[in-house]
Amino acid sequence: MKKLLSIIVVSLMWCNFGVADIIFKNCFLVLPVGHYKYTDGKPVPSTTEEIIELKDDERREFYISFDESVIYKSRVVTRKWKQLMDIDRVKNVKHTITFIDEKLILAKGKNLRDDDGNFTTDEIEINLENNEIRIHIKGETPAAKKFVEMLKKMDGNGNGTEIFRCERENFDEKDNDEGGSSGTAFFINKKGYLLTNNHVVEGCTLSKISYKNKDYDTKLIATDKTLDLALLKSELKPKTFFNFSKDETKKLNTIYVAGYPLGKGLSDDLKISSGIVSSLKGFEDNSNEIQIDAPINSGNSGGPIINENGDLIAIAVSGMAKDQTEGINFGIKSSAAERFLKSNNIDINKSLYSRSKNKEQLRNILEEGTVYTYCN
Repeated sequence: MKKLLSIIVVSLMWCNFGVADIIFKNCFLVLPVGHYKYTDGKPVPSTTEEIIELKDDERREFYISFDESVIYKSRVVTRKWKQLMDIDRVKNVKHTITFIDEKLILAKGKNLRDDDGNFTTDEIEINLENNEIRIHIKGETPAAKKFVEMLKKMDGNGNGTEIFRCERENFDEKDNDEGGSSGTAFFINKKGYLLTNNHVVEGCTLSKISYKNKDYDTKLIATDKTLDLALLKSELKPKTFFNFSKDETKKLNTIYVAGYPLGKGLSDDLKISSGIVSSLKGFEDNSNEIQIDAPINSGNSGGPIINENGDLIAIAVSGMAKDQTEGINFGIKSSAAERFLKSNNIDINKSLYSRSKNKEQLRNILEEGTVYTYCN
């Protein structure tokens, strides 16, 4: 169980998954053992697997965009098949990635089935080892439920799943404008120093930040792989930066998280969410972390977590897989970051007073002090 949880947590540090985009094409439909075959007009479960080539009538493709954190599922049919089935020749459906590691990718999205607004929730499961793609289909409306029931009768297993085996093609990373790594960083002083996660910048030749709609180069000053922290230096002199909290963080304290979940594929606007401190320990009793219930998604890594005073209490680092858990996310304590900075001869600024700020003041601190970071 502990090994499984470790895989789940590590897999969520995928803001810099660092691989080329992937397309699966020339897909074959797989009817598994147990699918129904008709003998003398009666459905009989098959004892063998059956492979159906789709290329004559339709083509299925699955494009994985790591920059956008989505999977595009495409279906293209011939003119003859379009007329026969009365369907669109081309159909594209976008699914949001919910889980990823070196062997498996999961995604979820809604698929409109007809002009009456009937849709299904499709969960895509891509096995990166054998290039097999499973689409688990769940009906959300009466007509869509009938469609799923038809699929269940076809596959014979009662699970409403489509299975495809495809050819895989990787796109070169050099075709990606921002490489494979992006996340969030924030200023810690007026000298242009920034904090982020080590896994955001690891493997980068040159890290950059986007600040007030302009891009700037940064220099990597120091890293700590154990804490998962990295110190960057820019030539900027920001007016706003984050003070470290002088108060001890406690459970149920209100917190705010800022960052760029899903990168700029979602939008280039800073996203802010709120929640509470759920625990003073992280995964596997890690005392350098806290647990929070505010969302942390791909791209949030390295972003600031502040209290109601606007002071830094933690740095967003990871969360549990959303298909396995709900509201379990982690941040590196500001006290651990303080030790990291002091070991690299960087002085921090601590708040002098414990005084709550209004929402406008908090928004200004987060907007002015947080940046998008990426590398080539």
